Amino acid sequence: MELIVYYVVISSFLWSIFTFTVKYVLSSKMKNFVSLIYLQGLLIIFMFPLLSFIIVPEQIFLPPIEIVPYALISGGTSILAYLLMYYGLTKYDASSAAPIVSIQSIFVIPLSFIFLGEYYGPIVTFWILIAIIGAVMTSWDEKIKIRQLISPKNKALWIFLMVALLYASGNVVVKPALGFVSNFNFLIWRQFVWFAVLVALTPLIFHEKERTCLVKDWKSAIVPLSIVIFLQFFGYALMFYAFGISVQITTGLMATTGLFAVIMGFLLSKSKVGFGIEKHNTRIYLMRLVGALLILFAIYELSLILAKI
Repeated sequence: MELIVYYVVISSFLWSIFTFTVKYVLSSKMKNFVSLIYLQGLLIIFMFPLLSFIIVPEQIFLPPIEIVPYALISGGTSILAYLLMYYGLTKYDASSAAPIVSIQSIFVIPLSFIFLGEYYGPIVTFWILIAIIGAVMTSWDEKIKIRQLISPKNKALWIFLMVALLYASGNVVVKPALGFVSNFNFLIWRQFVWFAVLVALTPLIFHEKERTCLVKDWKSAIVPLSIVIFLQFFGYALMFYAFGISVQITTGLMATTGLFAVIMGFLLSKSKVGFGIEKHNTRIYLMRLVGALLILFAIYELSLILAKI
């Protein structure tokens, strides 16, 4: 169990850096989020297999047919989540996005009640509410009045909550998939599905504006984006390994992503090399820190409760 904790905390740290790096690329290198995802997809289908071959060459093989539905669900929901998250990052802070996205556990419980009739009792409901309160707090900035925090005007909250729902939907199928293949092998094929769905969406989302941006800005974006993919690869590999042991505990510990993100956002806002991607007063970051701590505590408590059921 200690190994899971180390792997997930490292993964959370990598995902926090990933979120800020994407925000930086969108802010100064390639401002069209759709173009950025297409460039990222092209790099992924080259870099993920290459990195896997370098690290674990024996795990590069054609998977059994049984993993196809899991790869379709995980890859398909993931690309939708990425599109929505990158759109959100063009408008809102990384230190708001990461904590809200980390509350994925809260969606598993109501979905189980709706579709399976499973009710976990008032204690679980209480921790869900605490996590939601934390998410609301991390979405606050100078432009949002307190009474607007849970209103439709707080678009950051609703966008990143939808991202969390999509991620949760895809992550729950990782554990059964790892009964057939390793975390590295599943990651490769899942990302191929991810890219295939992106290609299928081309007529809907990739038009002349996106094409022009991709051709114009790819050279300036490719180096930081390669760093993004490197972080993404190892973040996924560690997280998927932990999912293979316990989805609930892993999801609970992944809430540390929000804590790392708020601290990074605060440090960047006070630094001369913060690239201008985060700039708020200390009070905003204190509020977000309290929110991230509430999320971390609530999601971890939920994971412990559900792991015993």
